[in-house]
Amino acid sequence: MNKETLRKIYIAVFAVFVGLLTAFYFLAGDQLKYRDSRSNINISDANSASSELTRGAEINQYFVNRIDRIKRIELECTTYYRENDGYVYIYLFDNDELLAKTVLKASRIKEGDKLVLESDDYIEDRVGHQLRLYITGTSSEGHGISLLTQTEYESNELYYKDGNYYGAGTICFSVSGEEYIFTGQHYWQVASLISAGLGLILLFSYYKYVNKGFSYIVSVILAIKRYAFLISQLVSRDFKTKYKRSVLGVFWSFLNPLLTMSVQYVVFSTLFRNDIQNYAVYLLAGIVSYSFFNEVTTMCLQSISGNANLIKKVYIPKYIFPLSRTISSMVNLFISLIPLILIMFVSGLTLHKSFILMFFFLMCLVVFSLGIGMILSALMVFFRDIQFLWSVIVMVWQYATPIFYSPNIIPPKFSFILTFNPIFQFIKNIRICIMDGISPEPRAYAYCFLCAVGCLLVGSFVFKKTQDKFTLYL
Repeated sequence: MNKETLRKIYIAVFAVFVGLLTAFYFLAGDQLKYRDSRSNINISDANSASSELTRGAEINQYFVNRIDRIKRIELECTTYYRENDGYVYIYLFDNDELLAKTVLKASRIKEGDKLVLESDDYIEDRVGHQLRLYITGTSSEGHGISLLTQTEYESNELYYKDGNYYGAGTICFSVSGEEYIFTGQHYWQVASLISAGLGLILLFSYYKYVNKGFSYIVSVILAIKRYAFLISQLVSRDFKTKYKRSVLGVFWSFLNPLLTMSVQYVVFSTLFRNDIQNYAVYLLAGIVSYSFFNEVTTMCLQSISGNANLIKKVYIPKYIFPLSRTISSMVNLFISLIPLILIMFVSGLTLHKSFILMFFFLMCLVVFSLGIGMILSALMVFFRDIQFLWSVIVMVWQYATPIFYSPNIIPPKFSFILTFNPIFQFIKNIRICIMDGISPEPRAYAYCFLCAVGCLLVGSFVFKKTQDKFTLYL
């Protein structure tokens, strides 16, 4: 490969990378810039109630705000299970500046309802400020609601009626909103640094190649170019072998996830009740993703030992075998996305722009599966029992991943299983993209990317360290 060709390849790679960064900014939307605040104020348990919000009654509640963008305030109340009259007024002040207000008709408030103060726009730039909730009403005696309170905590709010002091405590209220995400607020600066880093890597690689030095990037490009035909033949062979003498052939890649989903849908939505919305899409997204992982790792397991005759006769880079198995499984994966899209339309879900972001997590799943597959293919050469052990591990892993059940049923003491389960993280973010129609927050991309690349690096290291001994044990 001459210098001019390499230069064009590097320019194309850099241009595509910058294009992807730009597209991601517009596809991710507000989820790139904001996330649910970790400083939200939660409602405390009530042990008392304020006086009725009749005419002349006033309640003040002070709190120090730690939320970047306040959106919603809720107050717990009681109606005494009766029909009330008049109105309830809720105001939010920063000193004497009115930030938000709402007027509620007391007769429309039912027992168990919460009083909601929600701003049309987010309330920003108030972090560290002491804000004041001011609540009053116009109900007649015996026909007013009361706010639930917690009297165990010291506070400065006072309950008044007609100028008379009634008591102090803390009303049961919550404040929720969003916090700023650094990478989103400074996206173009971060993107510029990443692009500059990639540019320097490519320039350094180009410089080494021009000066007859060794470059891993160039060696990968040369290997792909040299063995592209062989890889395509191996992929074609694996694909044809899988459906050899099958009446339906490739249609099984379409039909299999649908049949699996249908059985599990009947079992877990009918016999076992669940409250998951659009359960068919939820279930099929998990089945398609995990089935791919299972197929790749199982096929890679035999990729070296199953090609022993070929490996002994001619020199071929041995990593090509698990790589070709992964690529052939990718074909099945993308075919399986067709029934997923059909089920989305049947369920009434629409394809949002976030659907495109799903492919990032799918590619992370592909890279992660390849890394696991390379480890298994190397171990299989030396320990043939690994094929039986892996069948058990992959089954346990499946049940430890919320594919057909909700992650909410996992007890808090076992929540670490989900946190450190990369397959669940991939599936969870795929579901967010296609079901919620939004982008996951930036740390989800970072977590999945690091898991995928880290696994591939470990797999490559294990494979490289053991591949010279393969012929001795095959």
